[in-house]
Amino acid sequence: MNEIIGLIIGLTLTVMIYSYLLGDNPLYRIAVHILVGVSAAYAGVVIVRSVFVPVIQQIGQNPTDPANIYWLVPLLFIVLLFLRRMPGIGWLSNLTLALLMGVGAAVALLGALTGTLIPQVTGLQAVTPLQGLIVAILTILTLLAFQFTPFRTGKTAVWEPAGWQKGVTLAGRTILAITFGAVFALVLSTSLVLLASRINFYLTEFLRLLS
Repeated sequence: MNEIIGLIIGLTLTVMIYSYLLGDNPLYRIAVHILVGVSAAYAGVVIVRSVFVPVIQQIGQNPTDPANIYWLVPLLFIVLLFLRRMPGIGWLSNLTLALLMGVGAAVALLGALTGTLIPQVTGLQAVTPLQGLIVAILTILTLLAFQFTPFRTGKTAVWEPAGWQKGVTLAGRTILAITFGAVFALVLSTSLVLLASRINFYLTEFLRLLS
């Protein structure tokens, strides 16, 4: 009975998620809210069991350990977060948010460099010199698509790019459009494969339980 209930709930949520193909609707929003709520609850339970409980146990086993004073720092930042809703002193919570944003941005940048950019640069091995030249030109054109427009003096005195910059920008945006189209096609095909996989899973499980 538990397996049947689980399959029915999973099938219902899957259909609710894929109902977005018909447009934004209440069923899709309910499914998204359930996903966010369950994810937040799971993250909260993991944080309590993996962070707070071990710390409390460590302090309870050896309350006089001088190393326990280090836990006052994160406790202070947590208290500052709770002050956000208080008028007059709510700005103190910005210190915690600034620390979180700074550390998060640094970790994300380091991860992008060491996990994505550097491996791609070092792992790129062109079969022929012509292929390497084409890849380099396409990369440069894509990067040059993001540029500041120079100030051109004249009767209108408006910010406009030079003629050659317009051509480079157009070429870079064309490459970006092709890339985004390929990524969208890949995401769409992956979604269709996942949909077919879920349908096959539910049909197989229902037939197994019925037999």
